[in-house]
Amino acid sequence: MRWALFRVFNRIRASGLGKDLFFRATQVPAYFQTAFNRGQLRTLRLLLPLHLLAQAVSAPVVALGVWSSSPWLALLLLAGIEGVLLLWFSRVQPNVRTMRSLADYAALRWALRALNGVLGSVWFVFIILVFRLRCEDIHLLTLGVCFGFMAPLLLCAPVNGAVEAMVVPIIAGAYGALLEGRFYRSVLFTTSFFLMTTVCGLFVVGISRLVGVLLWRMQMARLKQREQADILSLLTRRSAAPTGRWLWETDEAGVLRNPSAGLCRLLGRDETQIAGRTLGSLLDIPVPGAELSGPISPERHLAYCLTNRLAFRELVVRAVAVPEARWWMLTGEPVFRDGVFRGYLGVGADVTALQMIRERHFYRVRHDVLTGLPNRLACQEHLQKSLLETMRGAQAFVVILISLEVSSLGRRRVMTPDEVAAVLQISLSRLNACLARHVPADLNGAGGCFVARYGAMDLAVVTGIPGEGKRHFLEALALELLLTLSGPVSVVEDGAAEVAGEVAGDVIDVEPAIGMAVSTTGDGEVLVEAVETALRDAQGERVGRYSIFDPCEEMAGSRQQTLFRDVRQALRQKAFALVYQPIVNAQTGMVIGFEALSRWKGSAHRHLSIGKVIDTIAETGSGLEFDFWVLENACRVARRWPVPLWVSVNMTATHFSLPDIAVRIFRVLEQVGLEPYRLQIEVTETQALEVGPLVHHAFRELESRGVGIALDDFGKGFSTLMYLRQFPFSKIKLDAAFIQDMLQDARSAAVVRNVIALGRDLGVTVTAEGVSSPEHCRHLQEQGCTEVQGFYLGRPVPEEDVPLFWGRRVADLS
Repeated sequence: MRWALFRVFNRIRASGLGKDLFFRATQVPAYFQTAFNRGQLRTLRLLLPLHLLAQAVSAPVVALGVWSSSPWLALLLLAGIEGVLLLWFSRVQPNVRTMRSLADYAALRWALRALNGVLGSVWFVFIILVFRLRCEDIHLLTLGVCFGFMAPLLLCAPVNGAVEAMVVPIIAGAYGALLEGRFYRSVLFTTSFFLMTTVCGLFVVGISRLVGVLLWRMQMARLKQREQADILSLLTRRSAAPTGRWLWETDEAGVLRNPSAGLCRLLGRDETQIAGRTLGSLLDIPVPGAELSGPISPERHLAYCLTNRLAFRELVVRAVAVPEARWWMLTGEPVFRDGVFRGYLGVGADVTALQMIRERHFYRVRHDVLTGLPNRLACQEHLQKSLLETMRGAQAFVVILISLEVSSLGRRRVMTPDEVAAVLQISLSRLNACLARHVPADLNGAGGCFVARYGAMDLAVVTGIPGEGKRHFLEALALELLLTLSGPVSVVEDGAAEVAGEVAGDVIDVEPAIGMAVSTTGDGEVLVEAVETALRDAQGERVGRYSIFDPCEEMAGSRQQTLFRDVRQALRQKAFALVYQPIVNAQTGMVIGFEALSRWKGSAHRHLSIGKVIDTIAETGSGLEFDFWVLENACRVARRWPVPLWVSVNMTATHFSLPDIAVRIFRVLEQVGLEPYRLQIEVTETQALEVGPLVHHAFRELESRGVGIALDDFGKGFSTLMYLRQFPFSKIKLDAAFIQDMLQDARSAAVVRNVIALGRDLGVTVTAEGVSSPEHCRHLQEQGCTEVQGFYLGRPVPEEDVPLFWGRRVADLS
């Protein structure tokens, strides 16, 4: 027999089943553990009542048979079994339905093992006592029932150790009864009884392990099918990526897992060399949380999305883990299971060839084919970049627009393309020589002056200017340019050009006109309009054909805003109050932040609506003072909230045109002691949002320090898609009017669906306002909305009631 058991054990070990039997808990991948535990909870909710019912029925059956011989022993069994079950049903069973977390699952497993251990101990004592009665019928009844309810005990197989906790005491009781009566029975009977009890116990334990393994495999298969369904869903969405795509996935820490064959082939490494590395180590992305300056690159965008668990689509980033320069196009979505973040699932593709084509196209559309110079588009982009650098303390500059007017024999003439090329070639040579002689090298650095072809016969120059003697420098430079560029040009047949007198050919007279504008305006569009106006003024002159326009001098008398007396008095009397409305994560159902809303209390009025407050503040002109009062009070309240709850504050768009707006916001945060990443600013009244360097600079400064910027009431009023292109918004707040009608109106539903898709493509959060029903919540969750807000999720409450929402989960979203 021992040899037979040894052979069975070897077969089990060779088949791999033994590993599943004894170590299956360690085989659950970490990213499946939470979902696996919740599945086990659901299984126990179905099977556990049947196990308890079997125990509740077995005790009265045995007690009824024992009653005639020993009533006190029957009562002892009933009191022990039914008492333990009654305690379970009163203290543990009511909480089983509400269990969700890993801690709940661990507590239920411990409680079930304890229950089975106590029940087994009661049966152990009963078996020892009942075998002291001289009645073989009672002995057989007891053993039959005990071995009979071991079959329902298999329902506890999903919990390791639960079956053994009850089987071992019962088998031990049978051994004890057998040893106690060994002198009254034959050796053959004792040996047979011992073997039967041992085989029965081993059989029950082995079958329980086998059932547990089958349940584990079934649940793991279900989880993997669910994961594959997510991947297929991701693949079936629209994408402009080329063929040859590969899958990638990470865990909650960003570590790659299960590298696909396509990724391994692309990197030239096997799976063991890739698994365990983070996605950031393969790509040229910055470290999350680092303070960065400059434009938002795809790499920074990807780092932001990964840090904030946002979806992203078709981001082209540079791969650094490959021998040569390669570009990858990545699409990814965060995976939430039962409200818990599990990692990312995504698709990647090597788009190096496509990226090279795009770079060539980028160069072609920004450079002039005839001269190779930057064109008008590149010039405007250079101006915006230079203005941003000026706002950061760089040297001021001047924009020079030169119009090359040509004539022949004193009359205007239309030139052929070859003649245009010839005139531009010689004029450009003269211009470069003049700039090299009269513009100091320290004004422009190593790059020199920026020269572009602005029009058909127009050249643009951007150069630095000295801090002192600015007017004299510009006048001297304008006169020198006029003198250098003026004069005849001889054009030969093949289109070459030389100074007249050196090469015979058709002579063309060049008469330039020069307009100049200084960069102190702070707005690219205003600067371009200024230099074009100056050029038109210069073209109207017959002599001295130059004009200098200094926007700083023209706009020295800026208008002063005045405050209305009523609002100033209300601010002094603190007649305003703040309330806080919760904002909920649409995927997890948890409250993650609050929006601070202002209420204006009057002696004869109740709290006014937020819309009325904004209108009133806008009419009084005291918006800046009021917005900072709201900001300071809201941040001071939020500082007492547990991390990572954040507060959202409304701020009028016109304030971002102030040069020190970001500094003032950071000063408030430092005074109240609130971390920048726990503040979100909602930009309101976007019709006043200027596309200028001041606003760009303010937004970039706030974003680099972690302050979130939301575009409020998207789709209403003057909000425009252009703002999403121009400014680094981290959130879109979808107007409540679309949410209210999305379940009835097809147009509203289409707007909601496409705005959510837009947010996914841009990698920004989408907050749906005006959620007023559970149907709204479920629909927005299915569409992939990031955050929800509305009266159904929580009305605005005063400061003292905010703690009621801490750690709260909305049932309809969980």
